[in-house]
Amino acid sequence: MEKRVLLAAVLSGLVVIVWFWLFAPPRPNIPAGKPETATPAVREPVTSPGETAAAAIGTPVSGASGPAVPAASGTDSALVDLQGEEMRLKIDPKGGTISSLVLSGYRDDAGGPLELVRPGGAQPLAVGVAGPWNEALYVVERGNGWVGLRWSDGAGNWVEKRISAGKGKYALDVEVRAGGVPARAGVVVGAGLEKGLNTEKQGRFGGTDGVARLGGKLERVAAAKLDGVKTLRGSVDFAGVEDQYFLLVMLPAIPLDEVRVSAVGTGPTLVPQVVVTGAGGVVSGTVYAGPKEHATLGGYGRGLDETVSFGIFGFLSVGFLAALRWIYGWVRNWGVAIIALTAGIRILLFPLNHKSAVAMKRMQTLQPKLKAIQDRYQEKAKKDPNVRARMNQEVMQMYKTEGVNPMGGCLPMLVQLPILWALYSLFAYAIELRQAPFVFWIKDLAAKDPTYITPILMTASMVLQQRMAPQVGDPAQRRMFMLMPFIFGFMFMSFPAGLVLYWLVNNIFTIGQQVLTERMMAGSPKPA
Repeated sequence: MEKRVLLAAVLSGLVVIVWFWLFAPPRPNIPAGKPETATPAVREPVTSPGETAAAAIGTPVSGASGPAVPAASGTDSALVDLQGEEMRLKIDPKGGTISSLVLSGYRDDAGGPLELVRPGGAQPLAVGVAGPWNEALYVVERGNGWVGLRWSDGAGNWVEKRISAGKGKYALDVEVRAGGVPARAGVVVGAGLEKGLNTEKQGRFGGTDGVARLGGKLERVAAAKLDGVKTLRGSVDFAGVEDQYFLLVMLPAIPLDEVRVSAVGTGPTLVPQVVVTGAGGVVSGTVYAGPKEHATLGGYGRGLDETVSFGIFGFLSVGFLAALRWIYGWVRNWGVAIIALTAGIRILLFPLNHKSAVAMKRMQTLQPKLKAIQDRYQEKAKKDPNVRARMNQEVMQMYKTEGVNPMGGCLPMLVQLPILWALYSLFAYAIELRQAPFVFWIKDLAAKDPTYITPILMTASMVLQQRMAPQVGDPAQRRMFMLMPFIFGFMFMSFPAGLVLYWLVNNIFTIGQQVLTERMMAGSPKPA
């Protein structure tokens, strides 16, 4: 009996398998480039009266017969407003793009709202290739804190977008799904940053770059250096565009492994355009559109804070930035905070600077003896290496006898180089100094001094500092060094006023320390 039941079950299974093999139901039509499986559910379905869930934005679209995505286009061209945290957006139904993005807490040079994206400029969320999908009106859906858009030509090309106010500062949640040609084209993250700023006031630090972090490595691409399309491959942490103070990037929620960067525009308007492409035509994630505030970027993870260009000694710059912000909390003036920070650093480094000045002063007292040794061997040392070696031995013996280290004036300065570089990077790139006034003619510590008064004072202080410093070395070298203040002064004419202020104050403290060292050495007993 049991054998007959088992045999009947096996035969029944074979009949079912043969039936479905011979008379399988037709597969539904799927638009080209759209995966058969549902995309990750990163948004709630959107429906409205008169529409079915199958046609709603945010749910997979399929049908038992006919085109999977019926032709759909909108009729209303009115811009749609969307409010995010610290930002306001306008979404254009024509092309389904972000046509305006205003940062609430920042102003442009004219005092108006600061726009990272403005009408008429490059618009994020456009499909990365020209076509009707970037010109047609989209059907618009509105919800509480989100906007949905969809378009289809009914012939296999379709695009669906959803833009939501993100949960963090300067954040948007974005998803774009496409089929046909748009699926293979990808989505524009950004192409330049429109802020209404006078880029000439930013000097050498202005300009927009494409930026991406792939596989843990930050990549920057300047539009002027592009020849065609540059493709970056690797696991994408984020990709977009940046300038000195602001950032517009996407942090993908689903894995992306390719970023394309090309140049758009001509001449001074040449900017990089960054396009990302997702598997199966799906691109989703968080768009960060805001300032390069180190603490804010660090909260997003993925190395986003690496876009603040503090350089190899960035850990020192971050520490100095924290100290500068703390001082500002007391004095409420960023220029005064820079002076106070510079004074504090000079006090901490006084022992090293004093040691360097004393060593250079003692080297100056040995110049007559050194010149006498060099004169005695000068002619023969040029021709005979053995004579030159004996001359060097005698010089070193003199240093040993006098108790002077010839490197004593240089080593303390080498220790300070990382600090100087960290401060240079901090004052050049910290957004806290942007549009921060100091006194009188300095209205923006992040812009160059329009009157060039501070670069002139800095040059004069460097000349005075050199004249007061102990005169050591070859006379020809000393004459060459006297040109350095003027070279530095010319360079600093285009540097931010905050950086020039730091250098000027640092020179003044150096001059004061040289005077103090002279007095301390005058009152100390002479070495034997």
